Amino acid sequence: MGRKPPAPRAHRGETVAIDGLSAATIREIRSIERSHVGAGAVGRAVAGWRRAVHQPRARLLTSAAAGCPCCDDLDDRDVLDQTLLRLTGRTRRELAAVVDPLDEVFLSRTHHDPATPPEWPWWRRRI
Repeated sequence: MGRKPPAPRAHRGETVAIDGLSAATIREIRSIERSHVGAGAVGRAVAGWRRAVHQPRARLLTSAAAGCPCCDDLDDRDVLDQTLLRLTGRTRRELAAVVDPLDEVFLSRTHHDPATPPEWPWWRRRI
């Protein structure tokens, strides 16, 4: 299996741009990145999740099963979840407005796997 294409990179203290987010939301995301997920992680995760949900279905379903960190496209959704849980009010809604349509694409292209543990996040219980 091939590696994921490189995502936009951020330098120390820099946030990768995410279209449609206000300056206040970007500031709050930068704060979360500094303390929890690393500089630029949220922008890279949005770009990676967008690529993942639109890739060919066969690749979408095999990348997570590979067990290889460089090939697990679902890691990007994990970062987005960690961030969404830490954002508040309007800033959470702004990022969710970017993530939710991507989640809908993923949901429409996969189905629930009843064999997965129920404590796993919903996106890791799909095949």
